[in-house]
Amino acid sequence: MANIRQQWGNASTPFNTQALAGECKINNGSGGENYFAIGSMLMNDQTMNGAFRSNYANASFAYHRKLSHNHRIAAGFHGSYANRRLDYSRLQFGSQFDGSGFDVAIPAGETGLSSMKPFFSLGAGILYTLEQNEGDFLMDIGYASFDINRPNQSFLKDPNNQLNIRHVGYFNLQSYQTNDLYYQISSIFHYQALQNYFAIGGSLGLSLANEFEKMFLVGCWFREGDAIYPYTAFRFKGFQVGLNYDITLSKQNLGPSNPRTFELSLILTGKYPKSNYYDCPFKNRYVRF
Repeated sequence: MANIRQQWGNASTPFNTQALAGECKINNGSGGENYFAIGSMLMNDQTMNGAFRSNYANASFAYHRKLSHNHRIAAGFHGSYANRRLDYSRLQFGSQFDGSGFDVAIPAGETGLSSMKPFFSLGAGILYTLEQNEGDFLMDIGYASFDINRPNQSFLKDPNNQLNIRHVGYFNLQSYQTNDLYYQISSIFHYQALQNYFAIGGSLGLSLANEFEKMFLVGCWFREGDAIYPYTAFRFKGFQVGLNYDITLSKQNLGPSNPRTFELSLILTGKYPKSNYYDCPFKNRYVRF
């Protein structure tokens, strides 16, 4: 999958984020009932017209175990390497004002902030899955913790500036009602230090061909204290493209212009061979993840 997000695009310093990720199943010879999964992700985030950049590389490992015909549980771990930097050639400071304008050739006196020591973060999670009617109904409930090693993140090299553990709860329910109708309901909750928020919403899909190989989806989610964001997508076989746009509800609307945020997602899903249809939670159907 690939994801591109621009947050507050009409502001003077928008946030631009790009991510590329993948995951695959490794069959351990148990007939598909119990298996491993590995994944990786690369992400870049920048703001202040590119002056502040963050780069992340992530690797994950999980084990899925079947408890009974309809119940499955999984546990996973991940590690992230992060590098964050300031590009002073793109910044201007009051000390560089020469009376008529800003001269970036004048020393800013803030060079100690130009780099942050790279840090490594660890996380772990658990997921319970209920599946019925050979994949026509599926429910996931999960919990994960991030930054459990509390890495240091400081431009001032402050040894006491450690990240707090971030807790995430997740719920997802999706079902194929008929030969041409699909729905999904999902929610997520984040808690870190004194900050927390949740998001909840859902989508409906209408099949344009047999076995949901061609589908049009539309949905909407609500993010607490911030925005609602409508979503639309089109799926063709193993490829899906989606777009969502934030309708801001917060006090940011009181500014001179409403914040403009959009997100584009591209998803490519592999199709299990016929011998593994029964092992895949959605058989021979393509799913959004």
